[in-house]
Amino acid sequence: MRPLANSLHDLAGALLVALAFSIPLSNALNSVLGAAIVLVVLLGQWAGSWRGRWAPVLHHPVIMVCLALYGSVLLAAAWSSAPLAAVGGQMLRNLSLLMLPLFSVVLRDTRWGQRCMLAFSLAMGLTLALSVAHGLWGMAGAGAWLLPYKGDGDAIFHVHITHNVLMSVAVLVWLSQALDGKDLPLWVRWALACLAVLGAINILWMVPGRTGYATLLASLLMLAAVRCPRPWLGPCLAGIVVVCGAALWLSDSAQNRLDRTWREIQAFGGADSAQRGDVNLADHRLAIWREAIGVIEQRPLLGHGTGSYRSAFCASAQPANMCLYGGGKHPHNQFLFVAIEGGLLGVAIYAAWVAMLAVLLWQRRNAGPMGAMGPGLWAIWMAYAMVDTPLQLLTERHFFMLFFAMLLFAPKTGHHQAGKG
Repeated sequence: MRPLANSLHDLAGALLVALAFSIPLSNALNSVLGAAIVLVVLLGQWAGSWRGRWAPVLHHPVIMVCLALYGSVLLAAAWSSAPLAAVGGQMLRNLSLLMLPLFSVVLRDTRWGQRCMLAFSLAMGLTLALSVAHGLWGMAGAGAWLLPYKGDGDAIFHVHITHNVLMSVAVLVWLSQALDGKDLPLWVRWALACLAVLGAINILWMVPGRTGYATLLASLLMLAAVRCPRPWLGPCLAGIVVVCGAALWLSDSAQNRLDRTWREIQAFGGADSAQRGDVNLADHRLAIWREAIGVIEQRPLLGHGTGSYRSAFCASAQPANMCLYGGGKHPHNQFLFVAIEGGLLGVAIYAAWVAMLAVLLWQRRNAGPMGAMGPGLWAIWMAYAMVDTPLQLLTERHFFMLFFAMLLFAPKTGHHQAGKG
């Protein structure tokens, strides 16, 4: 039985590598690979592949709180007035929370996490190359783009928001390896640094989206906090802000989006319901957040129940057509979504989960390049979750659970002395 157990472990690891490669490229393939991984893990459980591996994973603080968070989703289903299909759909989407321990038991203290990182880097390198090619193709006036194209601006495989979030992580990965990859040849580290710079340019100048600006800045600031020598930390943080600000100032599309954001904030500050509708049509997040807070106030303790978001939000949102402009899907804020469906209990557990992630990833920050990425990945999650609901989105809920598992359970090889550059 042991050879079969080892083979199933290797197969599960290989499928995770394939998932890491497919996440930037194909949602359909992500779903297929996710189902295959679950099947192989179940077979591995029967064959004994995970003997001695479940206990340390299930006793990990992040995993315990993650399981509690899914438990709160199940509990909130008890008082939900939403249709059974909506309740079941939401419980199914939140199964991504269970992917975190499932991925972790495969990756814990193995080399599969590093192989997943390499696969993701290759996929993002392909994405970046095609995005740059698409931009140059348009500048040259060469006609219609020859390959499938999904995004806005020069985004290729995903919509612009997802593209920029994934590219922010890619910049973090490449820059961390360039700074901390002591075993890599010097030319490889310089090549990774150049890729990181090109990825940042892709976010700031080529693919429109304010979410990408926020996630990129958050990851760079956190990486600087982890790796910059303490005497230089203040100037380094200020320099990152200045460089990113200058890049945005030189980008016409970025200026237009930031100017529009400022106009929306000014208009929304004193908006009546009619003006609020205009703001909603332009960029509805501000209007959605205000209406979502009103929905939370209706049932702050228990929430409206699992799967109830759309019915609860659309029943009271003003103007009435707000559900047609994104508000009916989710409130573009993870905390608000959890509060509407799970109430105070859900918010408390979610807050505990992200806090535990922050603590544990920070503790591992000196464990080589993968350790250095951890706080930056957490910062990307937090910045993204402020303006969207990643647990509701197919690509994001696969991606973040895989990466959190990779970074929380990577072997502690090659420690870096804090504050030494």
